[in-house]
Amino acid sequence: MTEMSKIYPHMTEKEEQEHFRKLLAEEERQRIAQFTQLKAEDHHTHCRDCGRFVDKSRWLLKSSAWAQRGQRPLCAPCFAEYDFDYG
Repeated sequence: MTEMSKIYPHMTEKEEQEHFRKLLAEEERQRIAQFTQLKAEDHHTHCRDCGRFVDKSRWLLKSSAWAQRGQRPLCAPCFAEYDFDYG
């Protein structure tokens, strides 16, 4: 016998898993759609440390408060070099 969902009482667990899979897929589709709309001329697109072109998810809008303070994006390898151990 199939178990009923604890979150959605009208669904089985398999239906619940399928529902969440669809929600995650839609969220990912929307996230990708947002990145495709970004224009390079409106963003800082290169790593501040090495100058490498960074992934769109790391782009920084030139008109943002962070950019006004001189912040620039970091590529993944440069970001990994920093020690963020605040302990």
